[in-house]
Amino acid sequence: MLLEALLKLLLLVLLVPSFPVVSSADQSSPKFAIQSISTVDIPKIDGELSDSIWRSVVPISEFHQTRPDDHGTASQRTEVQIVKTSETLYLAFRAHDSNVSRLTAKGLIQGETFFSDDRVSVNLDTFGDRRNSYFFQVNPNGIRREALVGNDYFIDDWDTIWHASAKVNQLGWTAEMAIPLKSIAFDPNTEIWGINFGRELPSRGESVAWSSIDRNSGPSAFGSVSGMVGFSQGHGLEITPSVSIGSSYQESTDRRESIVEPSVTGFYNITPNLTAGLTLNTDFSGTEADQRQINLGRFSLFFPEKRDFFLRDASIFEFGGLETNARPFFSRRVGLSDDGDPLDLETGIKLTGRSGDWNVGSLLIKQQTLDSTADDTLFVGRVTRNVFRESEVGLITTAGDPNSDSNNRLTGIDYTYRNSTVFGDQSLRTNIWYQETDSEGVNKDQSAFGLRVSYPNYKYSGYLDLSRVEDNFNPALGFVNRTGVDQVRGRLRRRFQLENSYFDWVGTRVQYFRSDRIGGGIQTERKQLNLIEGFSGQNDFFTIFAIDQTEGIEESFTLPGDLEVSPGLYNYKRYGFFAETGEQRVFSGVFLYGDGDFFNGERRLIETRLNWRPNKHFFGSISIENNDLKINGKKASNRLYTARANVALNSKWAWLNLVQGDNVSESVSLNSRLRYQPRPDREFFLIFDHSVDRANPDNDDTSLIFKASFNYQL
Repeated sequence: MLLEALLKLLLLVLLVPSFPVVSSADQSSPKFAIQSISTVDIPKIDGELSDSIWRSVVPISEFHQTRPDDHGTASQRTEVQIVKTSETLYLAFRAHDSNVSRLTAKGLIQGETFFSDDRVSVNLDTFGDRRNSYFFQVNPNGIRREALVGNDYFIDDWDTIWHASAKVNQLGWTAEMAIPLKSIAFDPNTEIWGINFGRELPSRGESVAWSSIDRNSGPSAFGSVSGMVGFSQGHGLEITPSVSIGSSYQESTDRRESIVEPSVTGFYNITPNLTAGLTLNTDFSGTEADQRQINLGRFSLFFPEKRDFFLRDASIFEFGGLETNARPFFSRRVGLSDDGDPLDLETGIKLTGRSGDWNVGSLLIKQQTLDSTADDTLFVGRVTRNVFRESEVGLITTAGDPNSDSNNRLTGIDYTYRNSTVFGDQSLRTNIWYQETDSEGVNKDQSAFGLRVSYPNYKYSGYLDLSRVEDNFNPALGFVNRTGVDQVRGRLRRRFQLENSYFDWVGTRVQYFRSDRIGGGIQTERKQLNLIEGFSGQNDFFTIFAIDQTEGIEESFTLPGDLEVSPGLYNYKRYGFFAETGEQRVFSGVFLYGDGDFFNGERRLIETRLNWRPNKHFFGSISIENNDLKINGKKASNRLYTARANVALNSKWAWLNLVQGDNVSESVSLNSRLRYQPRPDREFFLIFDHSVDRANPDNDDTSLIFKASFNYQL
């Protein structure tokens, strides 16, 4: 059997000790190597840098541009200092600016992105493996942002406990960070960590970094910091108890329900690099509602994960470079119904970590099911081994089906080759993967496999992706929306760097996608030419595009607005324009116009979004997506409305409001969250949810919940 042969090959690769894995000491040139400094003089995290320790540490100041010029001279001086105790890393940033009035600092809500702001950051590769890192960033208001970087993914919704503060002064601005070792995993036997520092100056259209290769400042381009030993994580125990209290009312059934939901999540560091997690009666009520989408196709849509328990060490579970179709594990299949409604998650056990060249992750969940015959116990296991300088080989397995009694299992293997020194300073990525599912009562056509070659560089970039997903491939804990197909995806982009111009670069791009049914016949072919596109120093972007698309329909389906598409082969051409302005402006926005044929009719798409950010205390946004369709002489307009209003009294108090409505579901919903976060390990929410069914006003739902959450690191 093919799977058995591949598993034997994988086992051989995993156990062979002779792969030339480069040690972290060999991975950075001496120019970008620093020595850590220990201290007993703990600085006060107030952003002022007045503590005596900062006067005694020589700053790092060798920063260069990555935008607009590769390794160009930075227009403003940046200095970084780093010291450590046995429990905490401390960093100080001095972001000099010759014109302080040009600083942008409008983000004042913890956990929200602030792409429009000036900001400084540090990346920590705590295992020295050139593959993964922890990312910490702060703006001049002291607002924190963190992310997981790993396996070519940037997981921005990850959250952990750390501290930061910043102050603006006449010379620019300063910031301090305190990162507890309890909040990150590390290898106590690795003395040399990968590290990098960065700074963004949006009003100048400038990005700077301490270490980079061809504008890439990711893990493969990090410098190094030595002497990273002698750390303690205390008892290695983190406990987060929470409680939600409130009530809900469903008008259609005249049912009023009281809500009292205690919950606890805990993590224990078995070793500094191996963490066990436990969650009981998990409550996800503080998570923001999903962004609505209008589906004008016949394949299901993909929604990203936002829940903290599943995001912790999430990069370990990524597989084969897959983003959507044929993912073996998609955590939104756990604790949520097919309609996106929360299900009771009774118990969750998670084990993640890295040891030497090994990376492991496992997840065991017991949850509520809506179908009494479906599995209420679900399992995911993942192991990878680092090989060569930047590459890895791995195995994944899942068991359980939360939506049926199919007794589903999956096994997959993947190999990722990375090389960031092709042609001296270019990057090359290759992913090879194979998966096979085992569903009860199914005996054939249950595999999926693929190959992806990617060249993710600045001047020239592109990828080629080939895959086959057989008819009965069924990853019950994953995501698949097209089966029984052979698929080809490709893209090629060319950028032209401009000098003394409003635009940093202009370029052109071609994209191709084809999905053929294994049994014969085309399912989709899409050819797209972005004739010209450009990006400015003020973070403005535009592109003009043309699309030639073919759809092979075997079974009729209905588009929103009761427009029926009959079986047949359709070819249609579309064209359009997209523009986006930099969010550092008081007013910014997005505009998309698309027009042309659509199946055997026409479609005109106009999407607009207007943002208003007058100051750091308020952000407002209104967006409208309008699709005017005409199929078989019948017309329909599908509209989606979204409005946001976020109010920040200060960095502790925030009121977050999201209103969404569309004429497809004929519903309007409000998600309003008043949040108080007096410090990073304390969080309180007052959450009001209200939905109105315009087609049936008796189906209104309302809930009001107070949630308190506390985090203790012992």
